[in-house]
Amino acid sequence: MEAKTTMTYCTNGHPFDTAKYKVCPRCGAKSAGSAPSVESNGGVPGVTEPIGGMTGTEPIGGVPGATESITFAPGGRTGEGFVETEIAGPVGGSDPVVGWLVCIKGPNYGEDYRIHAGYNYIGRTTGDICIHGDDQISRESHAMIAFDSSELAYYFGPAGGRNLVKVNNKTVLNTVEIHAYDTISIGSATTLIFVPLCCEKFNWETGEQGK
Repeated sequence: MEAKTTMTYCTNGHPFDTAKYKVCPRCGAKSAGSAPSVESNGGVPGVTEPIGGMTGTEPIGGVPGATESITFAPGGRTGEGFVETEIAGPVGGSDPVVGWLVCIKGPNYGEDYRIHAGYNYIGRTTGDICIHGDDQISRESHAMIAFDSSELAYYFGPAGGRNLVKVNNKTVLNTVEIHAYDTISIGSATTLIFVPLCCEKFNWETGEQGK
């Protein structure tokens, strides 16, 4: 049995309920036509579902002019005969932070630098981590810090810089494994402390916190 609906479209294509509004509450336009009718759902009194599907847009969190896609899907059990299903957007955070370098001595005292999985090249003006103000740090690829997600291990070593780098005040000529709160000396006056995030207590691969 077909039930009556008070849903309609305005001249700009927005669906709205004529039982509640005389004109479209979004744009103020008048009604242009009726929405699709609804039929009873499994004989349950008062429960209806839309025939076919409709799509449209609705405001996002009251931000003027911002909209997101919605779908009026069959099977919805609402008083107006439709249910809104949001269309998922891109998922952010595809390159999450795995640790930090924090400057404890030098021109950038107090600054922190994010470390991501894989290689992170350190330079003065170019690279994944840019440490400005220390002229003895090469413009690019002076040193490198890396995180291996399969081993939950961090490594540091020289890259293409002319000046030496140190870990815990000892010069390193090759890549070495580093651990929480090790210090890294780079350039003429910069000392960084290493703070890891991923370890046996937490890692992004499982998304779970260890006990």
